[in-house]
Amino acid sequence: MREEVRRDRQGIIDLTLACLVCAILWGYCLPPPAEPQSAESPPAEPIVYTPPKRGAPGGREGAGTRGSKEPVSTLAVLAPKNHTGLTAQAQPVLYWYLSQETRHSVEVILTAQQSVQPLLVIHLNPPLQPGIQRVRLADHNVHLVPGVLYRWSVALVPNAAQRSAALTTTGTIERIELPDELRGQLRQSNTITSARLYATAGLWYDTIVVLSELIDTRPQDTALRQQRAAVLDQEGLAAAAAYDRRSK
Repeated sequence: MREEVRRDRQGIIDLTLACLVCAILWGYCLPPPAEPQSAESPPAEPIVYTPPKRGAPGGREGAGTRGSKEPVSTLAVLAPKNHTGLTAQAQPVLYWYLSQETRHSVEVILTAQQSVQPLLVIHLNPPLQPGIQRVRLADHNVHLVPGVLYRWSVALVPNAAQRSAALTTTGTIERIELPDELRGQLRQSNTITSARLYATAGLWYDTIVVLSELIDTRPQDTALRQQRAAVLDQEGLAAAAAYDRRSK
Protein backbone atom coordinates (compact mmCIF):
# COMPACT_ATOMS: atom_id res chain seq x y z
CA MET A 1 0.00 0.00 0.00
CA ARG A 2 2.79 2.39 0.91
CA GLU A 3 4.54 1.53 -2.35
CA GLU A 4 1.42 2.45 -4.33
CA VAL A 5 1.08 5.80 -2.52
CA ARG A 6 4.73 6.54 -3.19
CA ARG A 7 4.29 5.76 -6.88
CA ASP A 8 1.18 7.99 -7.08
CA ARG A 9 3.02 10.88 -5.46
CA GLN A 10 5.97 10.44 -7.78
CA GLY A 11 3.61 10.39 -10.74
CA ILE A 12 2.03 13.67 -9.65
CA ILE A 13 5.46 15.24 -9.23
CA ASP A 14 6.59 14.01 -12.64
CA LEU A 15 3.40 15.33 -14.26
CA THR A 16 3.81 18.72 -12.57
CA LEU A 17 7.40 19.01 -13.74
CA ALA A 18 6.40 18.05 -17.27
CA CYS A 19 3.72 20.76 -17.27
CA LEU A 20 6.23 23.34 -16.08
CA VAL A 21 8.70 22.38 -18.80
CA CYS A 22 5.96 22.62 -21.46
CA ALA A 23 4.87 26.02 -20.19
CA ILE A 24 8.44 27.32 -20.33
CA LEU A 25 8.96 25.96 -23.83
CA TRP A 26 5.60 27.39 -24.97
CA GLY A 27 6.62 30.80 -23.67
CA TYR A 28 9.72 30.73 -25.84
CA CYS A 29 7.65 29.83 -28.91
CA LEU A 30 5.12 32.62 -28.49
CA PRO A 31 5.69 35.78 -30.53
CA PRO A 32 6.82 38.87 -28.60
CA PRO A 33 4.02 40.99 -27.18
CA ALA A 34 2.74 43.71 -29.48
CA GLU A 35 3.90 47.24 -28.81
CA PRO A 36 1.16 49.30 -27.17
CA GLN A 37 -0.51 51.47 -29.76
CA SER A 38 -0.19 55.20 -29.48
CA ALA A 39 -3.22 57.20 -28.51
CA GLU A 40 -2.81 59.08 -31.79
CA SER A 41 -3.50 57.26 -35.03
CA PRO A 42 -0.77 57.40 -37.68
CA PRO A 43 -1.01 60.50 -39.87
CA ALA A 44 -3.12 60.09 -42.98
CA GLU A 45 -1.83 60.97 -46.42
CA PRO A 46 -2.09 64.73 -47.04
CA ILE A 47 -5.14 65.85 -48.97
CA VAL A 48 -4.11 67.07 -52.42
CA TYR A 49 -6.07 69.91 -54.00
CA THR A 50 -6.32 69.72 -57.78
CA PRO A 51 -7.15 73.07 -59.41
CA PRO A 52 -10.06 72.87 -61.88
CA LYS A 53 -9.08 72.20 -65.48
CA ARG A 54 -11.47 74.81 -66.77
CA GLY A 55 -8.99 77.53 -65.82
CA ALA A 56 -11.54 79.96 -64.37
CA PRO A 57 -10.22 83.54 -64.21
CA GLY A 58 -9.69 85.36 -60.95
CA GLY A 59 -7.74 84.49 -57.85
CA ARG A 60 -6.49 85.91 -54.60
CA GLU A 61 -5.22 89.47 -54.47
CA GLY A 62 -3.91 91.93 -51.95
CA ALA A 63 -3.06 89.64 -49.04
CA GLY A 64 -0.27 91.07 -46.97
CA THR A 65 0.82 92.59 -43.69
CA ARG A 66 0.69 96.00 -42.17
CA GLY A 67 1.71 97.36 -38.81
CA SER A 68 1.17 100.64 -37.01
CA LYS A 69 1.18 101.11 -33.25
CA GLU A 70 -0.19 97.60 -32.83
CA PRO A 71 1.63 94.37 -33.80
CA VAL A 72 2.03 93.63 -37.50
CA SER A 73 -1.09 91.93 -38.86
CA THR A 74 -1.38 89.41 -41.68
CA LEU A 75 -4.74 89.30 -43.44
CA ALA A 76 -5.68 86.75 -46.11
CA VAL A 77 -8.85 85.31 -47.59
CA LEU A 78 -8.64 81.53 -47.79
CA ALA A 79 -9.02 81.42 -51.56
CA PRO A 80 -6.90 79.99 -54.39
CA LYS A 81 -3.99 82.13 -55.56
CA ASN A 82 -4.23 82.13 -59.36
CA HIS A 83 -7.73 80.95 -60.21
CA THR A 84 -11.32 81.16 -59.04
CA GLY A 85 -12.24 78.74 -56.29
CA LEU A 86 -15.28 76.56 -56.93
CA THR A 87 -18.13 75.43 -54.73
CA ALA A 88 -21.18 73.25 -55.23
CA GLN A 89 -23.04 74.97 -52.39
CA ALA A 90 -25.65 77.69 -52.80
CA GLN A 91 -24.65 79.17 -49.44
CA PRO A 92 -21.02 78.30 -48.79
CA VAL A 93 -18.94 79.41 -45.83
CA LEU A 94 -16.13 81.87 -46.58
CA TYR A 95 -13.00 81.64 -44.43
CA TRP A 96 -10.27 84.21 -43.84
CA TYR A 97 -7.22 84.53 -41.62
CA LEU A 98 -6.10 87.22 -39.18
CA SER A 99 -2.71 86.84 -37.51
CA GLN A 100 -3.08 89.30 -34.62
CA GLU A 101 -5.85 90.63 -32.43
CA THR A 102 -7.07 93.90 -33.91
CA ARG A 103 -9.02 96.82 -32.53
CA HIS A 104 -9.81 98.13 -36.00
CA SER A 105 -13.07 97.58 -37.85
CA VAL A 106 -13.19 94.74 -40.38
CA GLU A 107 -15.44 94.72 -43.47
CA VAL A 108 -16.47 91.68 -45.50
CA ILE A 109 -17.99 92.41 -48.93
CA LEU A 110 -19.40 90.02 -51.56
CA THR A 111 -20.21 91.27 -55.07
CA ALA A 112 -21.36 89.55 -58.26
CA GLN A 113 -19.13 90.19 -61.27
CA GLN A 114 -21.69 92.11 -63.32
CA SER A 115 -23.27 93.90 -60.36
CA VAL A 116 -22.53 97.37 -59.04
CA GLN A 117 -24.17 96.94 -55.67
CA PRO A 118 -22.71 94.38 -53.26
CA LEU A 119 -24.80 91.37 -52.30
CA LEU A 120 -23.39 91.46 -48.81
CA VAL A 121 -21.62 94.00 -46.64
CA ILE A 122 -20.70 93.03 -43.08
CA HIS A 123 -19.05 95.29 -40.51
CA LEU A 124 -17.31 93.32 -37.77
CA ASN A 125 -16.75 95.36 -34.66
CA PRO A 126 -13.46 95.12 -32.78
CA PRO A 127 -11.79 93.59 -30.99
CA LEU A 128 -11.30 90.58 -33.24
CA GLN A 129 -9.22 87.65 -32.05
CA PRO A 130 -6.49 86.11 -34.22
CA GLY A 131 -7.09 82.90 -36.13
CA ILE A 132 -9.15 81.52 -38.98
CA GLN A 133 -12.45 83.39 -39.19
CA ARG A 134 -15.62 82.59 -41.15
CA VAL A 135 -18.71 84.14 -42.69
CA ARG A 136 -21.70 81.87 -43.28
CA LEU A 137 -23.72 83.10 -46.25
CA ALA A 138 -26.72 81.22 -44.84
CA ASP A 139 -26.69 83.57 -41.84
CA HIS A 140 -27.30 86.48 -44.22
CA ASN A 141 -29.77 84.81 -46.61
CA VAL A 142 -27.34 85.12 -49.52
CA HIS A 143 -27.46 82.53 -52.35
CA LEU A 144 -24.94 82.08 -55.14
CA VAL A 145 -26.19 81.47 -58.68
CA PRO A 146 -24.42 78.76 -60.71
CA GLY A 147 -22.12 80.07 -63.42
CA VAL A 148 -21.77 83.57 -61.92
CA LEU A 149 -18.37 84.83 -60.82
CA TYR A 150 -18.34 86.51 -57.39
CA ARG A 151 -15.63 88.56 -55.76
CA TRP A 152 -15.33 88.77 -52.00
CA SER A 153 -13.02 90.85 -49.88
CA VAL A 154 -11.97 91.35 -46.29
CA ALA A 155 -10.62 94.76 -45.27
CA LEU A 156 -8.94 95.87 -42.06
CA VAL A 157 -9.93 99.54 -41.74
CA PRO A 158 -7.86 101.62 -39.28
CA ASN A 159 -9.62 104.84 -40.30
CA ALA A 160 -12.97 104.94 -42.13
CA ALA A 161 -12.13 108.43 -43.43
CA GLN A 162 -8.93 107.16 -45.09
CA ARG A 163 -9.90 104.09 -47.05
CA SER A 164 -6.52 104.05 -48.78
CA ALA A 165 -4.98 103.02 -45.46
CA ALA A 166 -7.10 99.86 -45.28
CA LEU A 167 -5.44 96.47 -45.62
CA THR A 168 -7.58 94.57 -48.13
CA THR A 169 -7.48 91.02 -49.46
CA THR A 170 -9.82 89.61 -52.10
CA GLY A 171 -10.73 86.26 -53.62
CA THR A 172 -13.15 84.93 -56.22
CA ILE A 173 -15.73 82.18 -56.02
CA GLU A 174 -18.07 80.46 -58.47
CA ARG A 175 -20.82 77.96 -57.86
CA ILE A 176 -21.06 74.93 -60.14
CA GLU A 177 -23.44 72.01 -60.35
CA LEU A 178 -22.17 68.92 -58.56
CA PRO A 179 -21.34 66.15 -61.08
CA ASP A 180 -23.58 63.07 -60.71
CA GLU A 181 -20.61 60.72 -60.23
CA LEU A 182 -19.18 62.85 -57.43
CA ARG A 183 -22.61 63.17 -55.82
CA GLY A 184 -22.87 59.38 -55.68
CA GLN A 185 -19.38 59.03 -54.20
CA LEU A 186 -20.13 61.59 -51.51
CA ARG A 187 -23.24 59.69 -50.40
CA GLN A 188 -21.07 56.67 -49.60
CA SER A 189 -18.18 58.55 -47.96
CA ASN A 190 -17.33 59.61 -44.45
CA THR A 191 -16.45 63.23 -43.75
CA ILE A 192 -12.68 63.13 -44.24
CA THR A 193 -13.11 61.15 -47.45
CA SER A 194 -15.57 63.79 -48.63
CA ALA A 195 -12.85 66.41 -48.17
CA ARG A 196 -10.52 64.33 -50.35
CA LEU A 197 -13.19 63.94 -53.02
CA TYR A 198 -13.90 67.65 -53.09
CA ALA A 199 -10.18 68.46 -53.29
CA THR A 200 -9.60 66.01 -56.16
CA ALA A 201 -12.59 67.45 -58.01
CA GLY A 202 -11.21 71.00 -57.69
CA LEU A 203 -13.88 72.26 -55.28
CA TRP A 204 -11.68 74.47 -53.10
CA TYR A 205 -14.29 76.06 -50.86
CA ASP A 206 -16.06 72.80 -50.11
CA THR A 207 -12.75 71.17 -49.18
CA ILE A 208 -11.97 73.97 -46.71
CA VAL A 209 -15.50 73.91 -45.28
CA VAL A 210 -15.47 70.16 -44.61
CA LEU A 211 -12.06 70.26 -42.93
CA SER A 212 -12.95 73.35 -40.90
CA GLU A 213 -16.22 71.89 -39.65
CA LEU A 214 -14.38 68.73 -38.62
CA ILE A 215 -11.90 70.87 -36.68
CA ASP A 216 -14.80 72.66 -34.99
CA THR A 217 -16.07 69.32 -33.68
CA ARG A 218 -12.58 68.06 -32.68
CA PRO A 219 -10.51 71.19 -31.96
CA GLN A 220 -7.72 69.22 -30.26
CA ASP A 221 -7.22 66.87 -33.22
CA THR A 222 -3.84 67.97 -34.56
CA ALA A 223 -4.08 65.57 -37.51
CA LEU A 224 -7.09 67.48 -38.87
CA ARG A 225 -5.26 70.78 -38.53
CA GLN A 226 -2.29 69.27 -40.34
CA GLN A 227 -4.59 68.27 -43.19
CA ARG A 228 -6.04 71.76 -43.51
CA ALA A 229 -2.55 73.27 -43.29
CA ALA A 230 -1.37 71.03 -46.14
CA VAL A 231 -4.23 72.23 -48.36
CA LEU A 232 -3.59 75.88 -47.47
CA ASP A 233 0.10 75.53 -48.26
CA GLN A 234 -0.73 74.26 -51.74
CA GLU A 235 -2.22 77.67 -52.59
CA GLY A 236 0.46 79.77 -50.91
CA LEU A 237 -1.45 80.52 -47.70
CA ALA A 238 1.65 79.97 -45.58
CA ALA A 239 0.68 82.17 -42.62
CA ALA A 240 -2.71 80.50 -42.16
CA ALA A 241 -1.10 77.07 -42.55
CA ALA A 242 1.50 77.91 -39.90
CA TYR A 243 -1.28 78.99 -37.54
CA ASP A 244 -2.93 75.57 -37.93
CA ARG A 245 0.33 73.74 -37.29
CA ARG A 246 1.08 75.55 -34.05
CA SER A 247 -2.50 75.40 -32.73
CA LYS A 248 -3.13 72.80 -30.04
